[in-house]
Amino acid sequence: MSKGLEREQWYPPRDRNAEHSVWRQWQVRWRAWSGIARRQTERELQWVSDSWKQASALSLAQLSQTLAQKSERLQYLAASPQAGVAASPQWLRQRSELLGLWCIAAEHRLGMKPHLTQVRAALEMHNGHLVQLAPGEGKTLAIGLAAALYASSRRPCHIVTANDYLAERDAQLMAPLLSLADFSVASITPETPPHGLADAYRCDVVYATGKQLLADYLRDELILGGVKDPVRRRLWEMQRHDASPRPVGRGLWAAIVDEADSVLIDEATTPLIISSADDNPMLIDAVLAGKRIFENLLMGVDYQVQTEPVPDIRFTEKGKRRVQEMVYLLPPFWRFPERSEGMVALSIMARHVYQRDRHYLVDEDGKVVIVDEKTGRVMAGRSWSHGIHQAIEAMEGLQLSSPPKTVARMTFQTFFNRYHRLCGASGTLQGIHGELFRTYGTWVVPLAPRVPSRLEHARPLLFANPDKRLEAVVRETLACHQAGLPVLIGTRKIRDTEALSQALDARGVPHQMLNAKHHAEEVRIVAIAGQPGAVTVSTNMAGRGTDILVSALVSERGGLQVLMFEPHDAARIEWQLYGRAGRQGARGRALAHVCLSDELLVRGLGKLYAHLLPLLTPLLLERRIGWSAMRLAQVLTQWAAAGQRKRLAQRELTVANQLSFND
Repeated sequence: MSKGLEREQWYPPRDRNAEHSVWRQWQVRWRAWSGIARRQTERELQWVSDSWKQASALSLAQLSQTLAQKSERLQYLAASPQAGVAASPQWLRQRSELLGLWCIAAEHRLGMKPHLTQVRAALEMHNGHLVQLAPGEGKTLAIGLAAALYASSRRPCHIVTANDYLAERDAQLMAPLLSLADFSVASITPETPPHGLADAYRCDVVYATGKQLLADYLRDELILGGVKDPVRRRLWEMQRHDASPRPVGRGLWAAIVDEADSVLIDEATTPLIISSADDNPMLIDAVLAGKRIFENLLMGVDYQVQTEPVPDIRFTEKGKRRVQEMVYLLPPFWRFPERSEGMVALSIMARHVYQRDRHYLVDEDGKVVIVDEKTGRVMAGRSWSHGIHQAIEAMEGLQLSSPPKTVARMTFQTFFNRYHRLCGASGTLQGIHGELFRTYGTWVVPLAPRVPSRLEHARPLLFANPDKRLEAVVRETLACHQAGLPVLIGTRKIRDTEALSQALDARGVPHQMLNAKHHAEEVRIVAIAGQPGAVTVSTNMAGRGTDILVSALVSERGGLQVLMFEPHDAARIEWQLYGRAGRQGARGRALAHVCLSDELLVRGLGKLYAHLLPLLTPLLLERRIGWSAMRLAQVLTQWAAAGQRKRLAQRELTVANQLSFND
């Protein structure tokens, strides 16, 4: 870490508005459509191969010295060019020769020989593109090679992972490789002590989640008071007191996003908020009083609840009168009709909208912990705002926590657009190329798999009700288990994993259960999930960065059997689950189970579908029609989600422009 600790240079965030981004986007399009970019990559791959052959006889000491020299030479030539900007032939040649040396280093230090697809992916990521790699193609090594190239500039390089476990794992895996050129590597997680953050961020390559990076960036902005240029930063340094806190980061330069669709799209709908403790006993009293009023109301008589497509609480005229009759229970500030109804609505939402073991858990300490529905993981330290968190605590009979006060907020879209170089990789970028390019200016480059896929995608099964589906999944699991095939059952909800676990227990099928309640056992469960006859029931936790290893014998029998219990909001999310099987040319099978009353269909196709479902059931059970209806629901859901992300970005931009006089 020594070299990283010596550098104190700060890199201000990118001002996207100051750049001619529209012109650059057209350059990217032209280079891709005309074939210029592809021909350049082919030429560079030949240079990489030549460098690899020429340096293959170097000893480890000679390789280390040559890597350091060529990295320094590349640094002085120029930083990595922006996507769509033509680099000089000299720079391209130097980069290719350096990448060839890093390929040799990966063989020596990691025992991994990069294949052509990984080398191509590393080049494309260093060109500022997003790479679509098939599952099992080795994104971790490809990202490590790209990070080695970015680290040559001695500017901050952040590798954004899907979760904290992957940040620690990948940092430990790539540290021996990057240390060969004396590059320092660190991982940052919520367990990293505050006094160790600055040392970690001074490293050449930092692995962390997007939430961690954005939270630390916002804290630094609070300390700096909005300083965004080097001159004002130096003035701030001159005026600060020795005892005052210092920023921990070195600024923003390059971000390599692993599982790019999850980080840049799925998590982009919710801004990250930095809050501080704020004693508000009056709000706590109001929440408790609102709960008492709610307990005297009747659903369908005094209020109506709509949970899909978005939560909607409406009071009837009788309900409004009932609330006003008991308004004396509320503190004076909340006794106006709009405020009193809003406070009672919080209790209604806590009872009918937010569901335990789906949206949240209650941990051993009696605390409400939010569950990320997209990943199935707990979101420790996060809380809902506007009194919702306290209303849920009251509904669970827990001690109410003090509502936090918002001191800073930013969307992930805004944050990642502040990096000067943004790139990444994922196996599931299907259908979002256009949105990624419009939002982040990053072009998606699909790469063909090294080995043709042998994954068998079986025809989906349709069911009229959830009970029949549950029985069918258990029956299929039992057959695979008896045949000695490993099974992975993927669900969307914690309660579904528990229902499946109970049904499997009743049939005497030994199995492992992985969800937010058992996240500490993830490594152990995944390690044995590919053994003959193993059965694993999991939420989306087993869909990202998870390598389930199967033996050659298991592969020949049929490989890992992936059973999807419920359709997801997007087909690419389903492929995250399917991608656990059939990796690197191994055999495997994926089978979807769809119930006509699933949340996706009801929410995506609207009230008319739900109303007509009893009449349409015989027709929808016909495989082609039912599957088409599910795909239509996914398209409509994704269209609505994309619109929500666009509106959020526009709203954040409007607020930033209105407050720009503060900069």
